[in-house]
Amino acid sequence: MTTCSIDFKLRDRFDGFLIRKNVVEASFHLGSINNSPSSLFGASIIKKNEGSSGFPPKQEVSVETGEENEKVAFSADSIMFEYLDGGWRERGKGEVKINVSSNGGKARLVMRAKGNYRLILNASLYPEMKLVSMDKKGITFACVNSEGRDGLSTFALKFKDPTIVEEFRVAVDKHKGSKTLKQLRL
Repeated sequence: MTTCSIDFKLRDRFDGFLIRKNVVEASFHLGSINNSPSSLFGASIIKKNEGSSGFPPKQEVSVETGEENEKVAFSADSIMFEYLDGGWRERGKGEVKINVSSNGGKARLVMRAKGNYRLILNASLYPEMKLVSMDKKGITFACVNSEGRDGLSTFALKFKDPTIVEEFRVAVDKHKGSKTLKQLRL
């Protein structure tokens, strides 16, 4: 049985504040003396390196979105609404894009939510697609969204600036595919 007397100063960090603890002549009982650090209660003391969080380092993971073989023809931030049960309901805020396939030339509307990149809109463009202005900064259209209900749904996009609405209209008219609405339903 060995008794040991220690005199030291301990500095701790707690929520950004520096706390100084003075401990003078702390006596404790050691069952056996060995080279491993131990505490008063027999638990081992783990030394932590500065900058180490205890978690393994982050690894980069490649994520496939299905947009790898497509060229972006139009891109802008907007808010998307869907007409349901007699009223407009917000579906999400994010970036709406018109993607054109590099091999087939087919175009589609893709919109992902800001922050978590959840897919909100994924709809092919078709020749009969009609765009109707809504206020100064909005536009409505009907399409088949693969991320929602079956059949046609009416959507509205609200942009920050009326000039973006016209750019969107021009891009949709330019990239309407050769698929008809009947072919999309099949």
